[in-house]
Amino acid sequence: MNNKYITRVIKYAILQLIAVMFVILWLFPLYAMIVGGFKSNMEAASAPILLLPRQFSTEAYYFDWFGFGTLVGLEFPMIRQLLITIPVTLASVILGSMGAYFFYMQMERRPWISNVGFSIISLATYLPAQTLTVPLIELTSSLGIYQTYWGLAFAYFIFYLPMSALLMSIFLPVVPNYLVESARLDGARDWSIFWHVIFPLVLPGFLSTLIFVFLMVWQDFFTPLIIATKPSLYMLPVAARQYVGGYAILYNRSFAAGVITSLVPLIIFAFLGRYFIRGLAALGGGAKGI
Repeated sequence: MNNKYITRVIKYAILQLIAVMFVILWLFPLYAMIVGGFKSNMEAASAPILLLPRQFSTEAYYFDWFGFGTLVGLEFPMIRQLLITIPVTLASVILGSMGAYFFYMQMERRPWISNVGFSIISLATYLPAQTLTVPLIELTSSLGIYQTYWGLAFAYFIFYLPMSALLMSIFLPVVPNYLVESARLDGARDWSIFWHVIFPLVLPGFLSTLIFVFLMVWQDFFTPLIIATKPSLYMLPVAARQYVGGYAILYNRSFAAGVITSLVPLIIFAFLGRYFIRGLAALGGGAKGI
């Protein structure tokens, strides 16, 4: 008995040690960026990256946030990023959930529609964005929304609506079929079934998808690079690129820009990460019963 207990303790200690090592490895780049942003450019370029600065300075963060000369500060790109990312993410995940529910229902009624629909969704999700550069520019130009916030939101929507539907389709089979059939026998229509039966049960999956899509939109560099190229329309990833110079790299300002662009994802993981894990756990628990 004692030997089994000791063995379990040793295994638990090893697992905890491995977890701590992974956390440390993950925190190293973040630590280096934060510390590097407080150094002078000379010290950031020459001193060991993990050493604390000899003299802390907020000049790099101030410079990046407010800008200087022709360099656009990150203050307004951050605001634009939030104002566009939040509604686009909500709309994509909500409509994607409805689309996934539609195809899930068609699996029983018309399987070929569901199979074709999911094939198209998968193709749209995994198709490289670079292959759509010219069609996307021509489409937004013909609609009169190229180089506008509406055009950027439209492009995000095109890319992330199929992804949302594909992710939500993974969670929907967790819902027992008898609940849907019971609701139909009670006279409920698909709209009521989705919102009152399906949605409460897949809420953890919805939150996981919402967090994932938000982070994907937040870090998307390619889409705003081709749709919103004017400095007055710069989104955060594009604006942060300015601080990696064409002729010389300002290391401390590059580090500071990396920290600023990472603030929102870090906050999300700190406060909402448990909901993401719950969604994955709910998927695993439901999948065992199918």
